[in-house]
Amino acid sequence: MAQGESVQKASDEKEERKRKHQQVEEEAEAEQEMVEEELKRIKAAKKAKELEQKRKKEEERRLEQLRKEEEARLEKERLQREEEERKRQQELEALAEERRRREAEARKKDLEAQRRKAMVFEQHSILQRKLAEDARKRQAEEEERRKKEAEEKQQQQKDDQKNEQKEDQSNDQKKVDEPPKEEDEEVRKEKIAKREAKVWSQPIPDPADPVLEPCFDVYKNGKLVRTHHLTGEKTSWIIGRGPAGVDIAVGNARISRKHAEISCQTPLMFLTDLGSTYGSAMNAESLEKNQPVELVDGARFRFGGLPELYVYREPPPADEEAEEPSSPPIQAEVSGMATAEDGPDLPPQVPQAESVPAPVIDPEAAAAASAAARAAAEAEDEARVRRIQQKRQERKAAQEAEKAVAAAKKEEDKKKKQERIQKKRAVKEAKAAKKAARAAAAKSAAAAGSRSMLNLGDATPPDALLPDAAMASPPDHSPVNSPKTDEAADKSPDDEPAEAGGGKPVDCSFF
Repeated sequence: MAQGESVQKASDEKEERKRKHQQVEEEAEAEQEMVEEELKRIKAAKKAKELEQKRKKEEERRLEQLRKEEEARLEKERLQREEEERKRQQELEALAEERRRREAEARKKDLEAQRRKAMVFEQHSILQRKLAEDARKRQAEEEERRKKEAEEKQQQQKDDQKNEQKEDQSNDQKKVDEPPKEEDEEVRKEKIAKREAKVWSQPIPDPADPVLEPCFDVYKNGKLVRTHHLTGEKTSWIIGRGPAGVDIAVGNARISRKHAEISCQTPLMFLTDLGSTYGSAMNAESLEKNQPVELVDGARFRFGGLPELYVYREPPPADEEAEEPSSPPIQAEVSGMATAEDGPDLPPQVPQAESVPAPVIDPEAAAAASAAARAAAEAEDEARVRRIQQKRQERKAAQEAEKAVAAAKKEEDKKKKQERIQKKRAVKEAKAAKKAARAAAAKSAAAAGSRSMLNLGDATPPDALLPDAAMASPPDHSPVNSPKTDEAADKSPDDEPAEAGGGKPVDCSFF
């Protein structure tokens, strides 16, 4: 019986050694799988790194391409600006040449006018001697005739005064008895129209001093009464009855509290009627309510129908030289007495013999020459006004172009700023994605390691003794021993639960 127990014990030991050997093989296979998974993870990380480096290189190439395109665009814009500047300089030179040519023509015209004036004065001096002889002969006859005419005229005036007094008395009586007629109304309107025309057409002299700032010269009966300067940092001025709350006070009942407004919109000036009771007028034309009109040098204004005439003055443009006013037309008179004040300072005339005939001057030709000179002067003034208006339009167009260029530059800077922000954002997102990928890879590797360790289980008794051949691990596939294997070696075989096979024969052929 003791021998049977020893045989049973030997078979159990063989079975136990066989089971432990299988367990060691399974652990070696699990370690081999873990090594392969680690190698795969390393390869995946290496491939991800290569992809990241490739993406970085592509991004650098793209940024370099964008930088080159931006430099090419800036260079192109610089060349365009230089070309525009060159064209502008050529235009300015052409304008300067044209101005010099006009000045030369004006000097030539002045010399020609002086020559004509000297010739006319010469002709007048010749006529003077002839007319003086005739005047001495007619003087006695004229004095006698004047005396008679004066006596007759005095008598006629006395008779006319008496008749007018009688007619006035009769007319006054009729006016009291009869209502006014339509003819009186028409006469009144005609008188008003004549008075208005007289106010608008009163002679306005040129300013004695050069105009340095915008202003209004106020004239009454052809005389300068006062001047209102539009200066300071203000951009609007109010014309009204005042005296408070207005810039130009006009103390008259026909002027509203706020009658009109002058506004400055560089480089132009505008005047607007603020819905006044008696209205405003420019150059004999009524202005619409609340409709601005542009102020032009020399424009005439009236407010409330008052006889005061407001003439707008403005300084000449900075880039335009002051032009000389057109010379007045020379009127050649063929009748009357010529004096030394009518012509230039010339040397005294040498008396000629009486036998020399005086040259004949055609009055029609002289009148035609005078009309032609007057028309030429008016045409020159109109051309000057057109040139000034053209200069204003050019300055306004240049200012608008500068504003457009500034706006385009601002928009371009804004786009560049947005592109930089987008690039920074893309770089941040790429870094965050890379970091997240690394964290995910590390997490997946840790999870895989945990699952592989959990799958090993604790089936092998920790302290079971194994044969030397079974305890040997494959040298090439298990560089690191599993911690669970070391722990299993420390455990006691008594802790292993009993398994099936007790009492049955065990096949030991494996050993």
